[in-house]
Amino acid sequence: MPSSERCVETPAKLSFAQQRLWFLDRLRPGRADHNVPVAVRLRGPLDQGALVLALTEVVRRHEVLRSRIVVIDDTPYQVTEPVDTFVPALNDLAALPWAQAEERAHALAVEDAGTPFDLGTAPLLRARLIRTAADDHLLVLVFHHIAADGWSLSVLWQEFSAVYRAAVCGRPSDLPELPVQYADFADWQHQHLTGTALREQLAHWRERLGHKNPSSFPTDHPRPALWSGRGDQIEVEFPAELTPRIRALGLAHEVTPFITLLAAFQVLLAHHSGEPDLPVGTPISGRTRIEVEPLIGFFVNTLVLRTDLTGDPTFTEALDRARRCAMDAYSHQDVPFERLVEELHPERDLGRHPLFTVMFQVEAEPALPSGLPELEASAHHMPYDLVKFDVEVSLTDRGDRFTGVVRYAADLFERSTVERFAEDYRELLDRLVTSPEQPISAWGPQLAPRAIPAAPVVPPEAGRGTPDDAPPTETELLVLEVWSEVLDVAPSSVHDDFFVLGGHSLLASKVMSRLCRALDFELPLTLLFYCPTVAELAQGIEAALLADLENA
Repeated sequence: MPSSERCVETPAKLSFAQQRLWFLDRLRPGRADHNVPVAVRLRGPLDQGALVLALTEVVRRHEVLRSRIVVIDDTPYQVTEPVDTFVPALNDLAALPWAQAEERAHALAVEDAGTPFDLGTAPLLRARLIRTAADDHLLVLVFHHIAADGWSLSVLWQEFSAVYRAAVCGRPSDLPELPVQYADFADWQHQHLTGTALREQLAHWRERLGHKNPSSFPTDHPRPALWSGRGDQIEVEFPAELTPRIRALGLAHEVTPFITLLAAFQVLLAHHSGEPDLPVGTPISGRTRIEVEPLIGFFVNTLVLRTDLTGDPTFTEALDRARRCAMDAYSHQDVPFERLVEELHPERDLGRHPLFTVMFQVEAEPALPSGLPELEASAHHMPYDLVKFDVEVSLTDRGDRFTGVVRYAADLFERSTVERFAEDYRELLDRLVTSPEQPISAWGPQLAPRAIPAAPVVPPEAGRGTPDDAPPTETELLVLEVWSEVLDVAPSSVHDDFFVLGGHSLLASKVMSRLCRALDFELPLTLLFYCPTVAELAQGIEAALLADLENA
């Protein structure tokens, strides 16, 4: 991946993953759903100047952290700003009593974590250093996910530590300059994810996922029409004696601990849902080229794993099926999840995640600064009350044991249900590992699936549409014209569906931007999802205009 000849000040394309997050930000503006907060406790004699210098140098080196998103001809681009846009906040609470200083520091961290980003303003990283005592500091960083992922945190702390050590010693750091930037990757992605290779990978995913509508894990409550993100979490920890048995079973069948834990989790889902192939999402680094390994950026991709557990296999057979399913997915990982959604056209529902509703991952212990002279760094727990999925199981491999959390949508589940689910997982994993030659039906939890129908998603203002024989209204004619321009295809009827005609998230944004300009009136992007046909969208527009007149 050669470095491009682009000028830093020239707007650069967003990657496919960035495009989706930008669209989601426009769809639900003013939310902190994609904030990534990290807090680190630093104990010992801290050199504040060296710390600020180290953070600033990381931001200088990685253009994406000091970028902002601009819209040109209804298309988003990223523009790099000077490094002086990054200014860490400094708070000195050392004069307060210890307990009061700790409480105030935690409150500041929580406030930072929950403050939305304006993607049109750089930087996309906020930093705050809070001094709670002479030798005790709390460093709070908040990224927008559009600029960084989990791998990026390791890169950041490695570079931060190197620059801090050098600054404390009064010498410049010896970090080599980066040969490429994230914007170069985004440009490369647009150039290379085309043609035969892309078509072959898309064909694989159509075969794996396209024949069946997305399934949902059974919930306690009806699904709301609009995803709120309101969530909670419970902690899980597996018995220490179970860990070596998990590893031994994996070695015996040539699978990783991730596959063993995943297979057991999929067995549990099958028991609870009654579906033998419930789709599960899992993140993958997305860094398939060596040039991007030292970069901070949003590279992570999401794979959808649909292991087939029909026929009541033994757990040994389930391990093999899970391994083959994962290997197939890994060999077709170049298709960005965003492109996959566009290709498969899942049912548009603002109350659920597309293609899957359950996420599963196994991670290494989180990275921390290291080798800081006379300083001890430790993670500071940050509350997590925003979720993107119905259920997300995030496990951590700590070497001698596995721990983790189960995050869940509080609109859908009672806490007691998730606690039982987590306990079922612990018990089932123990039994499966102990007797892997038993059929999986032998260990089914004695819980009946909870099937509650979803709430209606059509808002009151979205009507039934225009009769087939009625002439198009002026608003429908405007919608038809804009759709024809954006989709490059003329709808044959006012009842044609935007997404069936090939529309996707970025095109939806273009349509609504052009309609807003034509009408000189601000319309929510969500309107097109609630009203996906020409007639319904026209009626939704007219209802919004009428409501505005009545409220004037």
